[in-house]
Amino acid sequence: MRLTAPLLMATLAPCIALADPMMETITPGNTLTAAPTEWLGEQPHLVIMGTVDGKKFDVQVMDITSATVALKREYLLSDSDYNPYREIDFSVEFVHEGIDKAIEGKLTNADFNKLAALPATLTLQSAEEYPEGDKVYTEFEYKWEAGGVTVDGETPEFEGTAILHMDNGFQAAAPNGDGMVGAYISAAKGDNAYVISFSLPVTEFEVED
Repeated sequence: MRLTAPLLMATLAPCIALADPMMETITPGNTLTAAPTEWLGEQPHLVIMGTVDGKKFDVQVMDITSATVALKREYLLSDSDYNPYREIDFSVEFVHEGIDKAIEGKLTNADFNKLAALPATLTLQSAEEYPEGDKVYTEFEYKWEAGGVTVDGETPEFEGTAILHMDNGFQAAAPNGDGMVGAYISAAKGDNAYVISFSLPVTEFEVED
């Protein structure tokens, strides 16, 4: 049987209506139709596309004033006058379909300042949280709640590649919260797979004991 256009739309309408904002996070006005295969450049942005824990993410923040974004550099306090640069944390908070949502990610290394140069292509691994050399560790976190139901997850142990393209604090003489950081992450773990491209201004830094 061949369906006419009005009947076809009527048939599809219940399926369209079933999109569940508790399971899918798709920002309005998205322009990318496929996940990026490379860093999207220095213009401030945050793009997260993929599936984690059965949840679909298609988050495209091309105007970072439209959401609450943050990026933090973390250093490890040492006995000398040099503090290893070990962690890049980034996050976004926004309202989606009336639900307050938060997504966080990070890259960790024994000391990003010891990389030879940027851009640096790094291998995602899960054996160590702060690996040496050209390896990094990453995690993906999300949380929201509605109607008394909380949806959250913290997923580590991804494999793949991260490319640290830009960091104005790279090999700086002291810990600082200046400039921007830009990177591309392609991560997978079983049925979980996502890509992230970001260029974000640094909003804070922390030196941990």
